[in-house]
Amino acid sequence: MAQEIDLQIRFEAEDLYVEARKTYEQVSEATGVSVTQLKRWSKESNWRQKRVEHLKNKRTLKEQLVKLRDAMLKKAVDSKDPQKAYAALKVVKLQMDSEKKDAVEIVEVDRPKIFLEDMEFIAETLKDVDPQGLKVFSRNFDVIVNRFKEQHAQAS
Repeated sequence: MAQEIDLQIRFEAEDLYVEARKTYEQVSEATGVSVTQLKRWSKESNWRQKRVEHLKNKRTLKEQLVKLRDAMLKKAVDSKDPQKAYAALKVVKLQMDSEKKDAVEIVEVDRPKIFLEDMEFIAETLKDVDPQGLKVFSRNFDVIVNRFKEQHAQAS
């Protein structure tokens, strides 16, 4: 009989994948849950879509923060009010701290590993829903990998 995993661990795993943008292997290491189980949960709860939405929301929040910063700086300069200047500087500091954190997160992204996870996900899905599609995918796998390598080399 399969061992039941605590729901809190499942939520933690989802947060690590969606919000912290960790790979399945990193989440597995942090939670002790197998990569296979994580992929099952990911498929059931649509973690990939949640990750995309999280990134979109994060970008929107950044854009709003920039607008707020600009408006507050303008008011502070126009009014010469020390309290408004202090508030504007706090928003600037908040934005700078956020950018520093994002810079660290970007360094941690392992694109080849994520690419391979995505390829594995596609192959598993095709195996379940379209065996003929899996054959086509298999025939073209080397071409797909080489194109990824070329594109990734150009981005570096």
